[in-house]
Amino acid sequence: MMRQAGIGLASLIAATALAGCSAGTPDAEPPVSPTVSAPPASAGTPERTSSPAVSTTQPAPVADCATNPSTAPAPSVEPYGTVPEAARISLTINGIPSHTVTAGGPPTEVEVTLCNDSAIAYPQVGVVLVLSRCSCAPGPLSIPTGSVERFDDAAASWVPVTPATAGTGMDFLAGYSNVHELPKGKTTTMRYRIALDASMTAGEGGVEAVAVTPEPLNQIGSAELSFAVVT
Repeated sequence: MMRQAGIGLASLIAATALAGCSAGTPDAEPPVSPTVSAPPASAGTPERTSSPAVSTTQPAPVADCATNPSTAPAPSVEPYGTVPEAARISLTINGIPSHTVTAGGPPTEVEVTLCNDSAIAYPQVGVVLVLSRCSCAPGPLSIPTGSVERFDDAAASWVPVTPATAGTGMDFLAGYSNVHELPKGKTTTMRYRIALDASMTAGEGGVEAVAVTPEPLNQIGSAELSFAVVT
């Protein structure tokens, strides 16, 4: 009887101890794994693109000269003067793709194209091509020393043109050549070549083309082409 009472008391003590231990020790919370977010994409970073392809297309040929639908008489201006804008024709100078001319070097060819897109049918038009003022020329006047030649289709040869430079006045306009009839809508191209004397230094120069009417001597269009002079 005493043995059974001892066993019961021991069981009661053990149960009480277990209950106290369970109540005094809180359950440990499971570890929380940190969440790592991916960095947002930058809106300022462009997508990589390939290099642009190099165009191999040749320049388009010069378009046909448009015929002006209006008709007007030739204007009357003072000799060496310039006609009003409505009476002017279009000029272009093409050539010197390197944009450089070597002093003392071989002649460099250029082309002068006239397009009569004005309202006037010109019975005679001449062309003057001269070397412009150049910082390559010594002296205060900046007048270069060089040569200009035009190609004579009839003789199939190059012919010297004088004067070769514009100088300080308008007298060079009297040196026109290549006289053609230029009705409305007509275009014509002429060949020239230029050269600079070896005494010229490095600088900036150019050529100037002027279309004129011989009688009276008036300017009806002009164009310029600049280039660098190298030695």
